[in-house]
Amino acid sequence: MQFAKGDETIVKLTMAQMNHFHTNGFFFMPNPFGEERMREIEQVAVENEDKWASTDWPNGLNKLACQFLMVGEPILKIVEQPQLVEIAKRLLDCKQVHVGACGLGDALKAISQSQGPHRQVYWHADGGPDIKQVSFRTGLDRHDPTNAPLRILPGSHLRAREEIWEELLQLEIATGQHDFSPKELYTKHPAEVETILDPRWTLVWTPSCWHATGVKTAAGPRRAMGWNYFPAGGRKRDVEALKYIFPDEWENWNDERKQLWGLLD
Repeated sequence: MQFAKGDETIVKLTMAQMNHFHTNGFFFMPNPFGEERMREIEQVAVENEDKWASTDWPNGLNKLACQFLMVGEPILKIVEQPQLVEIAKRLLDCKQVHVGACGLGDALKAISQSQGPHRQVYWHADGGPDIKQVSFRTGLDRHDPTNAPLRILPGSHLRAREEIWEELLQLEIATGQHDFSPKELYTKHPAEVETILDPRWTLVWTPSCWHATGVKTAAGPRRAMGWNYFPAGGRKRDVEALKYIFPDEWENWNDERKQLWGLLD
């Protein structure tokens, strides 16, 4: 499979994909951004890698969100593609959506720095059955079994958080590795899906699903870009980061762009 040669690929949401999303919490579609746009984002990321690593972002601003927004117009236009916005509206069954969170880079690095020897992300969910969201996630590198692939527990976005936690906790204790009840859970769940995130494909999913990663044993980068659409009233985590990165531009954006980026109520 090859990338589209133009700026973007026409993608349509099928009923089968919608059903898989609502039942399991995810589906894959061909990368809709095109070879030229992906190459443009890759070039910006590589050129700024050292600078971003040494930048001390203001307190409260998400590092990966700042890196995402620093790419500028190329990445804003990706998020604003009408076909992707329409897919989000259909999946969320609403007439209006906004971007509530975004990021570009290696999320594993930030988490690993606080975890010491662990080179993986523990089980968690960014929401629950009451949080409606859809995220588009694309790897800039291949996240294969040696490169901390994303692990998703299908259907867990529909179940109570306490129920899932207890289920995972009992599986973790059953490994025989713990003297006390652990606060971070990594063990395999028999129903989990290990997703190989390849740049040729885009994962469309809800982070309200419980998810973790495998262990990173491979050398080299593990970068991805992603953003979450929410219906009206949903999360607006990265508005301040947006204003920080575009201090002289955002107030002059048209109302449609402001609304999509969470700058209007």
